[in-house]
Parts: sequence; C-alpha cells; structure tokens
Amino acid sequence: MNKKQLFIFILIFALGIFLRIYDLSNVPPGVNRDEASIGYTAYSLLQTGKDEYGIKYPLSFQSFGDWKLPLYIYTVVPFVKIFGLSEIAVRLPSVIFGVSSIILTFFLVKILFRNTVLALFSMLLIAISPWHLHLSRVESESNMAAFLILLSAILLLKSKKPKEWLIIPSFMGFALTYYTYAGNYIFTTLLTVGIFILYKKQLLNNRFFYFGGFLFLALFLFISYQTVFSANKTKLSGISIFGDPSIVHEKIELPRADHKDVNLFSKIFHNKIVFAAERFAGNYLNSYSPEFLFIKGGGNHAHNISNFGNMYLIEAPFFFLGLVWLLFFRKKTESKLILFWLLIAPIAAAITKDAPHTNRMFSVFPALAIVTGLGLYHALVFLKRAKVIRYASVLVVFAYLINIGIYLDRYYVHFPTNEAEHWGIAYKELTGVLNEDRYKSKKVIFAKPEYSHYIFLLFYSAYDPKTYQETAKRYPPTQDKFVNVMGYDRFEFREIDWSKDLIEKNILLIDFSEDIPPLVKIKKYSTSEIKLPNGKSMLTIVETK
Repeated sequence: MNKKQLFIFILIFALGIFLRIYDLSNVPPGVNRDEASIGYTAYSLLQTGKDEYGIKYPLSFQSFGDWKLPLYIYTVVPFVKIFGLSEIAVRLPSVIFGVSSIILTFFLVKILFRNTVLALFSMLLIAISPWHLHLSRVESESNMAAFLILLSAILLLKSKKPKEWLIIPSFMGFALTYYTYAGNYIFTTLLTVGIFILYKKQLLNNRFFYFGGFLFLALFLFISYQTVFSANKTKLSGISIFGDPSIVHEKIELPRADHKDVNLFSKIFHNKIVFAAERFAGNYLNSYSPEFLFIKGGGNHAHNISNFGNMYLIEAPFFFLGLVWLLFFRKKTESKLILFWLLIAPIAAAITKDAPHTNRMFSVFPALAIVTGLGLYHALVFLKRAKVIRYASVLVVFAYLINIGIYLDRYYVHFPTNEAEHWGIAYKELTGVLNEDRYKSKKVIFAKPEYSHYIFLLFYSAYDPKTYQETAKRYPPTQDKFVNVMGYDRFEFREIDWSKDLIEKNILLIDFSEDIPPLVKIKKYSTSEIKLPNGKSMLTIVETK
C-alpha cells in the first residue's frame, strides 16, 4: 500500500467512525425494546450478579419470554460501569464492532483478491452502507457476530507456515458466534463447512487443525446445551414460519376443506412440509429482491428507516455486475467463497415468519459490499479502457453523493423526528415525569402490557435490580411463548377498565393518547401528555381525583 492508498484508507476509516459515532445518544431517538432489555440486564448483572429473573450469571438470558445469547450482554457490562445505564453504554460496543469490520473487510479482500484498490472500494462501501451503518449505531448481536466471522475468516486464511497456530483463535472466533446471535447456528455452521471444503488441503496440512477443531466443537456443544437444546426452543417456536398459531388453520386446514373430500390428494398438496417449503422459497428469494435491497428495506422499525432500501439505488447495477464477474470466474476459490457466502446468508432469516429481515440477514456482510465493490471496480476498469473514465467517474461519484446525501438527511434529521414513536424517547420523558414529586408516590396502571412498557421504565430510571427481582410478577406465556410483565413495585401493567379505574382515588392511568376515552375530557380529569419530537402526543397520564 503506497502513501496515497494509506491516506485514502485512513480517510475511509475516519469517515466510518464519524458516521457511526455522531450524535449516538439521540439517533436513533431513545433505545428500542431489545436495547432496553440488554442494557438493563447488563446493569442488573453489574449490581447483583443476576439477570432480571434472578438467575446468577446465566449463559442464556430470558427476556420477554424469548432468550438472548450471552456474549453481547456481558460485553455491555463494563460500558454500563463506565457510562452508566444509557444509550451510549448499550450502543458503543456495536459501534466498535462495526468500525472494526470496516478495517477487517479491507484485509479480507486484500488476502482473497490481492488487489488494494478493490479492497479500498469494498472498505468504503461498508463504511457508507445504510444497512451496516444503522446496525452499527444500535445494539446489534448480529453485528458482533459478523465482526467475529470476519476476524475468524482472516485468521484462518493467514494460518499458513510459519503462522499455522492462527487457526486456533480462528476456530475459537467462529465458535464464539454461537454465543452471540441465534442466526449464526445456521450461518456459521454452513460457512465453516463451506470453508473446509474449499480450503481442505490447507486445513488438513495444518498441524494445529485437530486441536483447533476440538476447541471449536467443545465450545459449540457447551453453549448448544444451554440454548438450542433448551432455552432457545422457545425463541424459535415464536419466530419460526409456524410461529403464528393461526397459520396451520389458514394455510393448511382451510385449503383442505375446499376439496369435496379430505383425501390423500388434498393432504399431499396441503400440509406443513409443502407450506414450509413454499414459504421458505418465497422468503429466500425476497431477501435479494429489489424492494428489500434498494427500495423499501425490511419492515422492522428497529432495523430500518421507513421507505429506504438497505443499499443505495446507485449500487444496483454494480451489485449485478459483481455477481456476473464472480460467476464468470467461479472456478477461482475466492469467487466460490464469496458466492457461497451470499448463497447461505438469507437461510437463517428465511425460516422465520417475518422474512426478509434486515437484522437476521446481516451475516451477508461483508460479502455484499465485496460483490458490489467488484462490480464497481471492473466497471471502472472497462470504462478506463474505453477512454471515458474521467466522465464516468464524475457521474458515479455524483450519483453516489446524491444517494448518500438523501440517506444522511433522512437518517440524521427526519428519522429521529418522524419515527420516534418506534423508539424509547417518549418513555425517557415519561420516566422523568413519573419521578416528579407530584407523581412519584402514586400507584401507576399502564395499559397494553404486550408493548413491554416496563423495560423502558426500568432502563430510564435505572431501577434497583434487586428490588425488581423481588417484586416482579408476570403473566402466563402467550401462544407465541412470550411472557409479559404484570407489575412490580407501584407499577401495574394491564388493560384499563376506565369506568372502574377512574373511580379509584389518587392513582395514575397511562395509555396511548389515541386510546384515551372521551369520558376523561368530559369530566375534566387532570392529564399530562408525553409528546414526540414531531409534536404528536404518544402517551397520556390521567390522574384520578
């Protein structure tokens, strides 16, 4: 790498850091539900050595009835110690993993393709990627897993004489992804099998291969015993294709009933296997659809901003050209690896009911940026030969600047104002209001417990974990196996019976503002509204007389 390339490398790295760290406390506007849960769990571990359920230093964390893997949560603990229970503490580890992945992408491409310019292109595309940028600014276990995969892949490729020992930390890094994100039980397993097939000769000739493989297997079996074979069954049953209990009736039983007789023919075409195969195929193909990649993105507000794709529109032709180049040179080992990476990335998300899913498909990085980088690089090489490189370069740079400018404007300006209802900023204000002298001694009844209001109140008040563990009460699991909190201390979470609860003296009733009945205004009860940055009222506190 010459001085000019080193300068560009540093510039891209600095850009990646700036985009991920700028106004991190306020964009996104407040924590989302998972961030609040992970942050408060880390705080609980710091204060009591137990999670919110009172389990001492667990390896599988129960949360809302689903289960979270341990590595990101334990990583957050020292950040909570340093920064307090805050957005910064929960998000900063993800920033570090995201920024580190920018550098690692450069080195992976350099190792695979031995091309510094291509490595810089791929590095830049990761740095400015809407998909990678957003999930590096929020708590993201999938981002941490992607970092571990990248690091492990590089170590494995470098584990040649005289550095054969690098295969040991490589295998350990791959194994740690099983402690990080549930989707990696599928992705990491498939990727490591693919890598073994592609690099079989190098691996088997490595004198540390069997020892590293033993460590990998031991770490995998240890965490699997704690998760896959017990706790994570609950999570999988809730988010799988059959996670909605009505799906069997709607997609299988009703179509069977359309036949005059429920016979063998009807059972062959209308059963769980056929439905699952059809849904999986649709989910998988949609993961690479133009709508998901370039136009709209995913439907989960925690992982996407509204009406903006996971990639820039300008990248569509370069992504296609990159795929064509890889297929044309598919006999090369590095091409096979990147193609295989792309092939398996959507599988974990495709078996869930709400695919395509931005977070569950994050394992597509850095392959997505590498493919796009290949397309961009070879397009410019062709244009250089055609002697129109100067005009083409100006056009490409201009198009990219327009795309990036639109995204940054939407993300840093409009997103925190117009989409704040999907984040925790209203709960942050609510917590402050409820702790005011006029309200802090009153009983609180909060409607709609399925929204997990409790975790935001715990997070933003830094509520004493020991007291919460002792006073928390929970509802029985729902059909999706999720567990909602019934109450703790002075807080009760249930549906409000306005005709009865308004009669009870000196309590606070809280509901979404749009659901407050006219009776409250007619009888002139004292109310306080919690408003979003755009001026819309989200929550209303009603004080009984």
